[in-house]
Amino acid sequence: MTLKIDWATLGKETTLMLSELIQRDTTNPPGNEYKAIEYLQQKLAHEGIASEIFEKERRRSNLIARLPGKRPGKKLLLLSHLDVVPVPDPQRWKYPPFSGAIAEGYVWGRGALDMKNITAIHFSVFTLFKRANLDFAGELIFAATADEEKGSNYGAEWLAQTYPEQLRADWCLTEGGGMPLQIGPKTFYTIESVEKGLWWLKVRVKGTSGHGSLPHPDNALTKAAHIIDRVSHHTFPKKIAPAVREFIVKAGEALGPEIKKIALMLVDESCEGELPPLPENSPISATLLNALVRTTISPTMIRAGVKENVIPDSCEFVLDCRLVPGDTQQKVRETLLELADRYKNEIEIETIQSHDVSESPIDDPFYALIESTVKEELPGVETIPIMLTGATDSRFVRELGAKSYGFCPLSTKMSLADREKLIHSDNERVDIESLELGVRVLSKIALKALEARL
Repeated sequence: MTLKIDWATLGKETTLMLSELIQRDTTNPPGNEYKAIEYLQQKLAHEGIASEIFEKERRRSNLIARLPGKRPGKKLLLLSHLDVVPVPDPQRWKYPPFSGAIAEGYVWGRGALDMKNITAIHFSVFTLFKRANLDFAGELIFAATADEEKGSNYGAEWLAQTYPEQLRADWCLTEGGGMPLQIGPKTFYTIESVEKGLWWLKVRVKGTSGHGSLPHPDNALTKAAHIIDRVSHHTFPKKIAPAVREFIVKAGEALGPEIKKIALMLVDESCEGELPPLPENSPISATLLNALVRTTISPTMIRAGVKENVIPDSCEFVLDCRLVPGDTQQKVRETLLELADRYKNEIEIETIQSHDVSESPIDDPFYALIESTVKEELPGVETIPIMLTGATDSRFVRELGAKSYGFCPLSTKMSLADREKLIHSDNERVDIESLELGVRVLSKIALKALEARL
């Protein structure tokens, strides 16, 4: 198939769309995603494409548009969210956070990196299929959703529960990967294939009140401190997901034979001893490596007491638990009770929020297609799978059977470290080169996945 596309012009269109999306303030809370959704629906209508809006609650809008192919084939979902996190102090921004300013080679504003940039790129990929009047197999689906930044109760989670057929697909592309990662002499592009499970839990410790001048051993705060200390110092055994194994081994190989030895020790589940220190120039921190290979628990909040001179009869604290594939909430609960030691019968455990591990295989044909396209479009670059310690909307479409991968490539104009500082922070921006690159690479992936031809 020979398809001549002016990628520079398409990149400029994407840049303008991102600017206009940023100008529609969809800060969550309250969300008001309808501002961006109505804009997208108008743009789709201009391209001759029908779309549907779905709302759990007024102004918390989600949009779905579909392009059916002429032949049977796979369904590919392009999934993004339109809500953005709040801006604490607009005065700290070089350009107003909802101006969508196009300046200095960047598009500036809240959502430029998370993730209205991908919405704009997905729109360009989607409408390209219509403009070119392609003969393709299966179906291409464009979904722009609400509420991801607050848990997706009005967005992808609600859609998956209420209108599952709208999101059901064989493959999905969304956020979470595409960052260029410099490791030694090599540049890798990350592909997100797995996300840790989440369990936020509240632990209540019971005790006996009393006067602060008369200490006694049934102080709920003292007991809670004992449990928190034991939890903080507990190390769960290693469980290495296939994507994590490949990530660590590839990174180790790129950094030379000595680091490769450390990498092989790290992915050996039977090796729990202390590892040699990482080199100072390591692109991966020891903290991140620890989070990739095992379940972790972080105490994050505590509340006890009513007055300075009253011993509290209860204490509550919150734990943020992130589970690797293979671990379960039940196993973690059993561990917590063991760590509570002599106080295990004096505590209550309440779930605040939870979701299971979310994973797609790295031996799937679509993953291989992403890899091969990156190598064709970016000679000399390799791909590397990653596991997110956080979560995206991938988990909801994976539950519906989709193989979902976080991938939208960014240019090497900025380092990974510099970009990470901008997400959810002041002066969020994306370089224009990344927008054109994203459109070109994702279009090539979609064209191949749906076997497009003229």
